[in-house]
Amino acid sequence: MSILPYPLLPLSHGGRKRTYGLAVGLARAGATVDVVCPWHPRLPRRPFERDGITISPFVFAANALPMLLGDRIVPPQFQLSLQPLTRGPRRVLRRCGLYDVVEFHFCAYAQWMSRVAGETRVVYSAHNVELDYERTQPLQFLRRPFQARIARLERCAARVSDLVVVCTDRDGERLRELYGELKALTIIPNGFDAAILSNAQRPSREAARAALGIPLEELVILFVGGRGPHNQRAVRFLEHELLPRISRPARLLLAGECARPQRHGRVFALGFVPELAPLLAAADVAVNPVEVGSGSNLKLADYLAAGLPVVTTRVGLRGYEEFAELVTVAELKAFVEAVDADHRPGSPPRRLADLSWTALGHRLFDAYADLLARAPRPRAA
Repeated sequence: MSILPYPLLPLSHGGRKRTYGLAVGLARAGATVDVVCPWHPRLPRRPFERDGITISPFVFAANALPMLLGDRIVPPQFQLSLQPLTRGPRRVLRRCGLYDVVEFHFCAYAQWMSRVAGETRVVYSAHNVELDYERTQPLQFLRRPFQARIARLERCAARVSDLVVVCTDRDGERLRELYGELKALTIIPNGFDAAILSNAQRPSREAARAALGIPLEELVILFVGGRGPHNQRAVRFLEHELLPRISRPARLLLAGECARPQRHGRVFALGFVPELAPLLAAADVAVNPVEVGSGSNLKLADYLAAGLPVVTTRVGLRGYEEFAELVTVAELKAFVEAVDADHRPGSPPRRLADLSWTALGHRLFDAYADLLARAPRPRAA
């Protein structure tokens, strides 16, 4: 069972994409995967199947808090952790004993993990280091009072789990620095849909640009990002500092909730797009000018799998250092020159296939098989 504090669909940001990609990868490796998550108006109210996994929506009172309070002042992890252990959560937790492994994504429900630990093996799937991520958010003078609870939630999740799954080596090291030794740790990077590698669903460059109304001679710069503040800062840099200084006709293509959908001048902001293939085909160069963050950026895996030239900051490369020779790493002050260079798409190396969600799902399946072999089922079950 996989328990997520956010709706799994639509796949509008990295946390949902990682959860969904690994769940589907686990199913393809042979696991039975049930994802339990908050209901969203775009989802059926009853359990349904998609890509080999079962998605079971629930309705908890605290689900409405992020919609009511937003995320500028009060961290969503804090808001969602306020859900009391009422009938709905008890019903979900009673099911946990039916599964060999129960993984909790993020730390919002950390207080429930110790209850489940007496019935089955518990996994904390850490998408980043939540305390460090919180410390990079704007309006720190208003958000700082919530950091102590974030730290307690994250400490509980890390310490009670039989296994902690992280995106990068550094995240694992940092969790140990903050909360002490963990029972077990495994690193499963962020990945991409294997269909990107095959090019089977990608239109030609000409067709992709014609659909967008972009001339073939223009330099198309692609940025993909969710609504996180680090992505919004990156958009402001690209739009106001980089694009005006590009020496030739250029277009900035923005995908995701990092910017409000609109077309003005040389900026095409498309909002959430369910399929990246046409945008990857239309682009000449992909960029990742983020300056802060934890975990790793899924966008970089998509860029690399598409064979696009990539310009990124060193922070944006975190988690993918082994592929550093495939990208141009530049500080923001050198971004214009790096982006304005002569770029030619290439073929991704064969070893990049190890980052497909299918391959990563098999790696996680093996990690869980090892967990089952060395961690006997709790007696309470």
